Order: sequence, then C-alpha cells, then structure tokens
Amino acid sequence: MNHPSTAVIEAPPALDPTALLTTAREAAAAQMAAEVATLVAVADWADAHTDGTVGDPIGPLGLWHEDPDAVPGGDRFLELGGPGAPLVSEFCLYEISAALGRSVSSCRPLVGDAIELRHRLPRLYSRVLAGADPTTQNRALPVWRARKIAALTRTLTADAADFVDRNLAPVAHRTTMPTVERLTAEAIARFDPENAELDRADADAGRYFTIETTPVDAAAPWTGVVPVHGTLDLVDALDLQNAVQRVAADLAAAGCDADLDVRRSMAVGELARRQTALDLYGPEADSEAVDSTRTPARQVVLYVHLNEAAIAAHRSGDGPGIDAATGGTGIDLARLENTRALVTADQVRDWCRTPDTKIIVKPVIDLAEHVAVDAYEIPDRIAERVRLDRPTCAFPYCGKPAHGLDLDHIEPYRSNTAPGAGQTATDNLAPLCRGHHRVKTHPSPTGSGPPSTRGDDPPGVDPPDRRWRYHRDPLGTYLWISPHGLEYAVDTTGTTPLS
Repeated sequence: MNHPSTAVIEAPPALDPTALLTTAREAAAAQMAAEVATLVAVADWADAHTDGTVGDPIGPLGLWHEDPDAVPGGDRFLELGGPGAPLVSEFCLYEISAALGRSVSSCRPLVGDAIELRHRLPRLYSRVLAGADPTTQNRALPVWRARKIAALTRTLTADAADFVDRNLAPVAHRTTMPTVERLTAEAIARFDPENAELDRADADAGRYFTIETTPVDAAAPWTGVVPVHGTLDLVDALDLQNAVQRVAADLAAAGCDADLDVRRSMAVGELARRQTALDLYGPEADSEAVDSTRTPARQVVLYVHLNEAAIAAHRSGDGPGIDAATGGTGIDLARLENTRALVTADQVRDWCRTPDTKIIVKPVIDLAEHVAVDAYEIPDRIAERVRLDRPTCAFPYCGKPAHGLDLDHIEPYRSNTAPGAGQTATDNLAPLCRGHHRVKTHPSPTGSGPPSTRGDDPPGVDPPDRRWRYHRDPLGTYLWISPHGLEYAVDTTGTTPLS
C-alpha cells in the first residue's frame, strides 16, 4: 500500500530574547534621536523665517502681529511662542508642513513648541538635545514630554516660564504631567495672579461645538457614523446630559432595544429634530414669519454615484457591477453633500422615513464634461462640478472638504485675454483653503531660498518673490512646487512627495 508522503515542517530557529530586547532598545534610541533632529530642524526653520521682532501674545495659539504696511492677504508674522519669543512668518508653516508630510493645522503646534523650548525654556531644551546621543539618552527629556510642557507654559509670563524651566529641568525626564501642571499653576500664582481670571475668560471664549463630516472609520466610509466633539459651559453641558438621558429613556420605553450608548447617540438626533429654532417669538407672531426662519428638521441632499462598471453591467443584462472598495453593488452607494462619506441605499431609506424629511434631488452631472465661461466670476454650475470632482482642498496633505472653500484659477485669470478663451473652466479651477489660496497668490518676504533649477519661474519674477505654484494634468492630478523647489503630486488618493 502506498502511503501519501507527509511534508515535514521545520520549526523556525529559536530567537535569542536578549538579542530581541537589544534590537528593540536600539530602535527606540534611533527613533528618539530622529525626533530630536526633527525638532531642531523645525526650530532652525522657524529662526530662519523671523524678522527679529518678538511678541507678547495673550490668547489662543497663532495670533498674528498687526502690520499696517502688510499686503492684504499676504504673509504675516504669527505669535506661536510665549512672551518674548520671536514672531514667525505664517507662510513658512505651509512649506515645512508639506516637507514633513503633515497638515498645516498639525504642524503649527510643532513649530510653536520648538520656538517655546528653544527661546523660553532653554534648560529643558538642552535636556531634549541630550536625546540625540545614545550615551546620554537615559537622562534625556523625550520630545513628546517636552512638547506637553511647552504647551502649558506658552501663556506664562517670561518670569513664570523661567520658574518652570529652572525647577523642572533636573527631573523633567521622570516627572509626571500632574506634577508639571501643579508647577505651572504655582508659577501663575507667584508671578501672574491676574492670569487665572484671564484663563477663565479665555475658556469661555474658546467654547465650540463641532460635527465632523469625515467618517470615524476611514476604511469603511459607508458606515455613516461621524464624530462629534466640543467644549460647553458646565451648566449647558449638564442640561444637555439631562435631555439626552431623558430622550434615551423615552426610546427604551418606546421599544428600542439598543444599548444605552447607542440610544444616547440617537437621542441627540431626536433633540435636533424637535428643536430647530429658538422660541423668540411672542404668541401674537405671524406663523408664516416664524416658519420662514426655521430650517427643515431633516434635509437630505444626495449625489448618487454610478461607476462605469455598474452601468455597463446593467446594459448588458449581467446585473449590477461590484464596487472594489466596498464589495457591494456599484449602484448601491451615494455620497452626502458636504461630506466625503459614502452611504448605502438602506441607510438613505432609513434617514428618509422621517415624515418631515426634505429630500433634494440633484440632476445627474457628467464630471468629465468641460464647461467654461469668459467671466472671472464662477457660475454655480461650474463651481458644483469642481467641488464634486475634487471633494477636498487640492493643496498637499490637506483634507478639508471642498464645500465652502475658495475656488482658485490655476492659471491666473487675465482680463485682457480675447473673448472665447474660457479661462474660468472646470479644468482650470481647484478648491483651496483660504490660507493655501494665499500662499499660492502671494510671496513670502522671508526665507526665499535659491532659484529653481526647473526653469519654470514665472516671467519677470525674481527668486525672492517665488511662491507656491501648481498645475493640473489631464488625469486630474495637481502637481505642486514649493518656494524651495520641493514637488508634490495630489490626486484622489492623497499626496505623494516627488522630491
């Protein structure tokens, strides 16, 4: 009898635990040194883009210095560090953030922390620099901990910051953040008692409530679940909590068997639909006037997306095509206006079952169609196509939704061009945040760098006046060149550095 051969699987060689630990520690040491090098480079970059003046900021991070001679919309100098720290060019933030592969909003605090540490916390900064040498890393201050400290000291007076720096530097590498917070509070009490009242006023002014339109799970955008966050007055927060608890209990009594957290999230939506305007009118108010000020309780604006495979499959009688990203049929997906979230047909049905839902049907738009006009003003039909084709800001590493952003003429509009040129066209417009629109339009007076080797500087523009430039290729990819010659490609999948 022939027996089938049995494959022999050899066990992997035994790994030396000591060698594994050594490898992990060496990797951590290299990472720490790299973080220090990045912080130093950012601090050097900020020092290279200052005009030498210092600020005395009171308020939130990023206030700008008023300059009566500044060009409207041009570069300006920001107060990113505490009192006595140098002011820094705003436009320099856009280039360093792109070089680091980060958004401007996430890079701005990094630049501010680097300025704060170098210029106002020199003892702590020297402890951070010790992390670049493996022989001194055991007593070095990690960058992440130093940045947390810098964020706490940025609003302190110079004397208070020096107090924190002097007392914290010897033990900063092993102390806890509650200790840092207590030391900061002591510094305020010692050197700036009035600041406590200002902090309270700033906290009131900094209240906000944000509803994100980006799905919680970026890998599954069709789930239709988005985050909500904010800071409220304590009394308002307690009132909201009581209202949410009450409606969640009502949902349970009505037969909803979801768990408490789900019912609480549903309760917020119920509250939003019940109260859509403040009751500021008296009993004698005209009902039509009151209704005209109220917004619909639920308004659903959908753009239905049919991919070519799905349409072709239906025409051939083979049934709907399969969407590669979701595994679902290509015609079962829609995208909500003002968001990047894809939703399923079942979700749309559930949302539209509410009796007072207002449904807006948009006509089918062929985004491949070229539409152009001669006027500088952008018609709604062109603006809508541009924002649907590019649903986010076209600047490198920016993901802000295109709805409400500026629409920039990629090739600048020239009023003396002959009629029929169609300069305001779907392929010559791109959605840009206001800040990104400004850095593309205006040069920065600092840190201009050497001339480009590409030979594509605008005619008559000297190297000190160079700015961000870009163009759009036939496939819809935006190719950007920074003032210092770094290149980036931005398409629907994100940003790719080219140099």
